[in-house]
Amino acid sequence: MAGRQWLRADPVLASLWVGLAVIVVIFAIGVRLDTDSTTDEVCAAPTAVRVPDTDCTAHHPGDTWVYYRTGTAIPAVGAPTAGASADPPAGAAEPGVPDAGT
Repeated sequence: MAGRQWLRADPVLASLWVGLAVIVVIFAIGVRLDTDSTTDEVCAAPTAVRVPDTDCTAHHPGDTWVYYRTGTAIPAVGAPTAGASADPPAGAAEPGVPDAGT
C-alpha cells in the first residue's frame, strides 16, 4: 500500500459546494410550493380598491389582503377589487402579484 495516495479535498471548496447544493434545494422547494398555489393575494384598501402590496397592513390602517383564484384576472393598483374573497385560502397563497395586474 505504499504506492497508494489519498486524494485530499479542500474543506473550504467542499463547504462552498454543500452551501450551493442547499441553496438549490431551497429554491426548488419554493418553486414547487409556488406552482401548487391555488390563489393570488393582493392588498386592498377599506374602499375596495387595490393598493401596492408592499407592507400591506403595516403602513395604512384598514388595508387588508384579499384573495383571487389562480387564473382570475387580477386588478391593477387603483382598480376596484370586485370578485375578491376576504377569506384566506385553506392552502398557500401567492403573494405580490405584479402591480400592473395579470
